[in-house]
Amino acid sequence: MRSLLLTTALISAALLAGPAPAQELRPGADFDAFANADWYRTTPMPEGEAALGTTALLRERAAGQVRELLAEAVRAPTSPAAQRVGDLYSSLTGTEAIEARGLEPLAADLAAIAAIRDRAGLSAYLGASLSLDDGTNSRTPGVLGVWFHQSPREARVVPHLMQGGLGLPADALRAELPSAAYRARIAAVLTLAGLDRPQARADRVVALERALARTHAPAEQASDPHATDNPWTRADLAARAPGMDWSAWLTAAGLERQADFNVWHPSAVTGLAALVADQPVEAWRDYLTYHHLGRYAAALPVAFRQAFAGPDGAPPQRPAVALEVVETHLGQDLSRLWAADHFPPASKAAAEDLVTHILTAWRARLTAASFLSPEASATALAKLDTLKVDVGHPDRWLDTSDLVIRRDEAYANLRRAEVSALRRERARLDQPVDMDDWGSLLPHRVGAILNFSPNTMQFTAGILQPPYFDPAGDAASNYGSAGAGLAHEVGHTFDPIGADYDPEGRLVRWWSDADRAAYDAAVAPLHAQLAAYCLKPDLCVTPDRVLSETAADLAGLNVAYDAYKLSLNGRPDTVIDGLTGDQRFFLAFARRWRRLQTEAGARRQFATDNHAPGPYRAATVRNHDAWYAAFDIRPGDPLYLPPEQRVRIW
Repeated sequence: MRSLLLTTALISAALLAGPAPAQELRPGADFDAFANADWYRTTPMPEGEAALGTTALLRERAAGQVRELLAEAVRAPTSPAAQRVGDLYSSLTGTEAIEARGLEPLAADLAAIAAIRDRAGLSAYLGASLSLDDGTNSRTPGVLGVWFHQSPREARVVPHLMQGGLGLPADALRAELPSAAYRARIAAVLTLAGLDRPQARADRVVALERALARTHAPAEQASDPHATDNPWTRADLAARAPGMDWSAWLTAAGLERQADFNVWHPSAVTGLAALVADQPVEAWRDYLTYHHLGRYAAALPVAFRQAFAGPDGAPPQRPAVALEVVETHLGQDLSRLWAADHFPPASKAAAEDLVTHILTAWRARLTAASFLSPEASATALAKLDTLKVDVGHPDRWLDTSDLVIRRDEAYANLRRAEVSALRRERARLDQPVDMDDWGSLLPHRVGAILNFSPNTMQFTAGILQPPYFDPAGDAASNYGSAGAGLAHEVGHTFDPIGADYDPEGRLVRWWSDADRAAYDAAVAPLHAQLAAYCLKPDLCVTPDRVLSETAADLAGLNVAYDAYKLSLNGRPDTVIDGLTGDQRFFLAFARRWRRLQTEAGARRQFATDNHAPGPYRAATVRNHDAWYAAFDIRPGDPLYLPPEQRVRIW
């Protein structure tokens, strides 16, 4: 198999030439090239890009549609939701009003920071400025973020406390690498805010951030669900994190009645509390002033935005920033407007039919799976029973009608939006988990997510578009593309990744060591296949990195094929353009993974991605018996595997 798929990996950074015409290619030699030759040959690579695939093209298309929608919402809104979207967007792109008002809208909040005099006042301010997190811990502007989500141990919503509040990566701060440019940026912002001795204040801010960074847990801990499972009670906050006035913090955060929490990063909470007690209040005031201005930079005059970018940097364009804010605070309103034009009810109904057949096919596969113990098999089937799969958009859209948005109040709009969101999320505390909650995933975006806790999955309307999914199109192609992707994600519910979560979404390991050993034995031949995949002698797949996702690709292929056959209700499919249904199914599967790449892009993917490169994902078909019959694959073809060497999993 070495360099078998070289033809489709477009490794020339100077000239991205596609493979030979399809009629010169054989499916049994290079199925990716056979399926995608015309696309590779006719699709231009954007200048300056290292890779281009179908998902990127869909995102570009959706972005253009959203821009048109925003322009219409600004010019002539046709509903209250459109009015809110248009007004919020306009408030952040209306530079004249922002420039004219300067810092006046922030005056009261900046004065509140300047009025902090002691530990109780500081604790109360930190509680009042608590920021919502989305569970990724990637955007946590406050020193603590909160995510209202299912408890790791119970099927109810609790507040998850997360570390945050740094202006540079924690590793850089811990290594004492803050550059002069970062200090200068802080000083420039504080100068614009009218504070004296800006350089000395900047030094204090950096010193405090460095101390905060030393308390932060490493990134790998944040991605380990067992490391972030740390139940604390209200009493634990005071006992395990002394220094903060937790009563003042909880009251200001609106959590004074909350009895328990899940602390993702205990060292950060303990460390923060100690710094509240130990660090000079003057340093905290400087730090909070700088970060408050940064948190609301979208509503500030251009001089501030330039100061945050640095003298040689370019601040983000206002339209892009405004769109990000609209998506953060009115994302479902925006998606609802987009879906009205691009994902009608008929599309949702067609996608739901596909889901029904996928889940039915998974049930049959799980029932027949021989490598799981009876106990694990029963749990897998129970997880399938409780799995909630949503497609397109939520059945119940988020209601943001209580949010007051005015076109001439950029800063006030942001503050009101945060208060509204925090109030809405707090109302979920100690309630049963909402299985219809889409979290931060927006339906107009091109994406999907499998949540283990709770046991739900969402496929957006943005990704359920041609060529992945055509509600009025060919069933074989829909199942081979969207169906295989959906079945792949469902498969993670039962594989080594999902084996840490029970049917209720609790962090409970339900595989035994024997189950894991049996699974590893079942996928070992797949590991061997991956080990033979090389683009060039020095550029080979790392099997251990991509094995889990490749096994899910194979499961998705198998289940989607079964579901496709179920959708036919026993009838033979028609021949279209000389292709049988099975041929169209497998071609759609290969086309799902097509991707143009430069050599630099390919090397980056081989080194970092936990998915195999597209040509090798397309080659998964060599483990499916029906592919051999569909394309008359015979011994001697490079992709041919004897039946006993084809991987059978699930």
